[in-house]
Formats: sequence, structure tokens, C-alpha cells
Amino acid sequence: MEFLKFEKEGKVARISFNRPEVHNALNMGLIEELSQALDECEKDDDIKVILLRGEGKSFCSGADLKQFLEFISGTGNAMEYGLKIHLSVLKKMRGLSKPIVAEVKGYSIGAGLGILLATDYAVAAKSSIFSCGFILVGLSPDSGTSFFIPRSVSFKRAFELMSTGRRFSAEEALEYGFVTEVVDDEMLEERVAEVINLYLNRPRTAIANLKKLLNASHSNSLDEHLSFELTLAMLSTLSKDFAEGVRAGLEKREPVFD
Repeated sequence: MEFLKFEKEGKVARISFNRPEVHNALNMGLIEELSQALDECEKDDDIKVILLRGEGKSFCSGADLKQFLEFISGTGNAMEYGLKIHLSVLKKMRGLSKPIVAEVKGYSIGAGLGILLATDYAVAAKSSIFSCGFILVGLSPDSGTSFFIPRSVSFKRAFELMSTGRRFSAEEALEYGFVTEVVDDEMLEERVAEVINLYLNRPRTAIANLKKLLNASHSNSLDEHLSFELTLAMLSTLSKDFAEGVRAGLEKREPVFD
């Protein structure tokens, strides 16, 4: 791949944005390669956990403005670009049955913030910088931000963040629920490795079902959600991991999930 590094290390898929010279800004090529990598992660049964990160100093600085300039001049297709991010990246990320862990440093701006919000667990370096960004280039909120942000903060805070485009710190991102935890910069890779190891020993079916439940939790009524929850729980009881978990509990030992 030209704009992305995609590596497998045992049961871990390591996806790295690889345009460090522009803080991993998203051009069409990177978006297409990310979509392909996500497809591979879903198809490969050996992969259990996905790590999403950026080469160089940043996670992702958002859309490549040079690409936007091409759209303005009539070269390329802005709609195709938008559909690729929304349907081929964000929707796939939320639909993936496997946990996506983000290693966050430097800039997470605009579409980069949207991609971050679509992950399942995010560890951020203390020096990280965040911004919705869209409003500053004349765009309304994009890349899932207007979906994810109001589900983490109040409507007024969501409006403030998206209407001002101001930058905010890792500690604020933690307060808003955009990242899971914040660590000192020098501890980032070590802590991410610990989180990945934790999810390597979590049951596959139960994690996949959990993601489905969280995705549906804001649209279901209570009756609908209880029914959905029970259905998925009963399906979980048919898995090898359920049998291992029950035996481990009775034998007072740590379970070893596939």
C-alpha cells in the first residue's frame, strides 16, 4: 500500500496512516486503502484486535486540503470522497466485529477526529491536540462528528466544539468522552500494548455482540433493546468462549479465550 502500512503481528492487525509529512492528512488514496484494510480485518479469522495509529508525529490531521482545492477547481469528485469516508470507513469501523484500539498523538482534527470517535478504545498522549475543524474551512460537521459528539456531551457543548472549531487538549477530550484514557507521551506505546493484550484475552462473540448492542442502543426502544440483548446473549451461550468462561469461574482461574 502507498499511503497506509498494514501489518499482522499474531492476532493483531496494525493499521498505520503513512503520510507523516502532512500529519497523515486523508487523500482519496489513503481512504481507499483504509477501506481495503478494514475489509481484510473482517475477513481474516486470525485477527482478533485492530490497532489504528499514525506514522510520524500525529494520528490524523483530517482531510488533505490540497485534495479539496482540486475539488474546487473541478478535478476529482467531492461526493465520491465523502461517500468513501462515511460508508467505506466509518460505517465499516462501527460494523466490524473486532475491537479497534486507537493510539492517539499529535493532531486529531476534522475527519481525523471522526475516525477516532468511531474506534472502540482510544489511548491518547498527553500532548495530543484535537479539533472538529470543519467550520474553519466553511464546512458543516462531517465524518460522523455530528453523530458521535452529541452522544458524548451536551448539545450545547457539541454546538460549541463544532461551531468554533477551537482546539482542545487531551484532558478535555477525556472529559468529553472522546478518548478512553490519557497517558504521558513516553508511555503511549506501552499502554496501548497493554490494552491490546487485554482484548486478546476477551471472548470474540461477546465483543462482537457488545459492539452491535452499543450501535443500536440509541435507536432502540427499551423493549426492542431488551429483546435484542437477550437474543445476542443466548447466541453467546453457544460459543466455546462461554463454556471456557463458565468452567474458569467454577475452577477459580483466569479464562483463556480463543
